[in-house]
Amino acid sequence: MAERRKCKHCCQGFSPRPQNPDQQYCLEKACQRARKRIWQRRKLSVDLDYRANQSAARISWRGKNPDYWSNYRAKNPDYVEGNRQRQQERNRRRRGQNTDRTLIAKMDASMSESSINPGRYLLSRVEGGLIAKMDALLVEINVVSGG
Repeated sequence: MAERRKCKHCCQGFSPRPQNPDQQYCLEKACQRARKRIWQRRKLSVDLDYRANQSAARISWRGKNPDYWSNYRAKNPDYVEGNRQRQQERNRRRRGQNTDRTLIAKMDASMSESSINPGRYLLSRVEGGLIAKMDALLVEINVVSGG
C-alpha cells in the first residue's frame, strides 16, 4: 500500500510521487501555487543574486508595459474604488499619530510650494509613522547660515 501524507497547504491526504520522496504538497494547482510562493519568498530573503535578477526582470517588464496599471485601473473601477476606500481607512487610523503632517509621501514629492533658498542647512532625521515610498527619509531642515 502506498504511503499517504497530509498536504501542508490543503491538509488533504495524498500519495507522494516516487520521484520526489520528500514531497510535502499535493498536486492540486492551489497547493502548488502556495508551495512556489513560499519557495520564492524564502529564495528572495536569502539569495542576493536571485533578488537582483527578479528586480531586473520587473524593471524590464515595466519598461515593456508602461501603461499596464493605468489600463488595469481603467478596466477595473471596482478595484480602484476598493483601493481608495482601503487607503482612506489607513489614513484615518494614522491620523491620530500624525495630526500635523501630510500622511502620504511619494518619491521626490515636495511638501510645500515654495523652493528652499540657497544656503547651508542641517538635516536631522525625524521619526514618524508616515507612509513613504522606496527609500524616503523624513528630515527636518534647520538653517545653519544664510550664505
